[in-house]
Amino acid sequence: MHRKNICLILIAIVVFSAFVPFASANYKMMYASDGRTIQINSSDVEKWKNVGWYETEEDAKIITMYSMDGRTIDIPQYYRKTYNNVGWYDTKEEVTITMYSKDGRSLEVYKAFGEDYKNVGWYYNLEDVTVKMFDENGNEFTVFVDNIEKEKANGLTLDKNEVMQLMFAADGRFIYVPFCDVAAYNQVGWYTAGSNKVDPNRPMVAVTFDDGPGRYTDGILSILQKYNARATFFVQGQYVSSYKDVLVRAVNLRNEIGNHSWNHVNLTSGVGNQISSTNQAVYNATGVYPKVYRPPYGAFNSHVLNTVPMPAIMWSVDTLDWKTRNASKTLQSVQRDTRDGAIILMHDIHAPTAEAVEPVVKYLLMQGYQLVTVSELLEARAGGGINGKTYNSLPAK
Repeated sequence: MHRKNICLILIAIVVFSAFVPFASANYKMMYASDGRTIQINSSDVEKWKNVGWYETEEDAKIITMYSMDGRTIDIPQYYRKTYNNVGWYDTKEEVTITMYSKDGRSLEVYKAFGEDYKNVGWYYNLEDVTVKMFDENGNEFTVFVDNIEKEKANGLTLDKNEVMQLMFAADGRFIYVPFCDVAAYNQVGWYTAGSNKVDPNRPMVAVTFDDGPGRYTDGILSILQKYNARATFFVQGQYVSSYKDVLVRAVNLRNEIGNHSWNHVNLTSGVGNQISSTNQAVYNATGVYPKVYRPPYGAFNSHVLNTVPMPAIMWSVDTLDWKTRNASKTLQSVQRDTRDGAIILMHDIHAPTAEAVEPVVKYLLMQGYQLVTVSELLEARAGGGINGKTYNSLPAK
């Protein structure tokens, strides 16, 4: 072969080799969801996308998406975000919830049907179908609602205070201890808080509040609850409906609701419907009728006593909180005048009184008094109250 021809061939090879990369750049690999691939001219990419081909293998991958009503759909990965935007989800867990029954069963349901299942006795939260119960040592157990009676038969109780004693230290700490260990804790600086069981052989007093319910009553309930103590609230009927939830809470915490007339009138001028209308208002709010009443201003006569079919509750410790409006002076009066069997008068409509409640409660408990309701005091010391009789205090043990 001539040297000239060889040179021309070599030049042609070099030129072709240089051109091939540029030529290859004009082609692109495309992918189908069924696994096929095809190489096309780069300028035709959009045309092929319009007929179901994709630029990457990941885009062509088939995925399953889920709706809240249980439907599923298989689509190429390429369309995932588009379906997200119109209510489809990537995983089944995103469209289902677990619902619970009172007997301990659980069920996985689609969110769209949650209310339907709720209407036939299923619940969204485990806490809605379980309660805490306690054994004689105060150990805590989670029990399904339908099993409460069964567990009561096995010795468990819903109220921790029935099996353990709440105790507190002067610095504000609280603990529960077995009843058998109370004396030992007393010896090392712990004090007995309230108890659901009234011991007739121990000193006791009844703290009472007049003229409410009002804006401070709920806070006072929180202090009583903190120390597991109880009090009696002599309420005006005119305020009951405005504070229904507060009075329900008071009853649930084992406090007592007494009658203080409808609108704080002097009953010696005429009883009328002052007592009966208040009794009915309290019952409508709480489901409990008052057992005792306190005449406004402490004013009564034989007609009042003979007309009102309940014991009339007066007081032996008048804190004068309505007059002094001073928390320290209220505490001082309690410290000065309280004796076993006392009935203490306070008013839950004054801010300084609300401020005094915790110091008063702590002081009384630290002196060894049980804080009981008026009716509990009457029962423990007199075998119950007598209608038409007045009580300023009860005999000391």
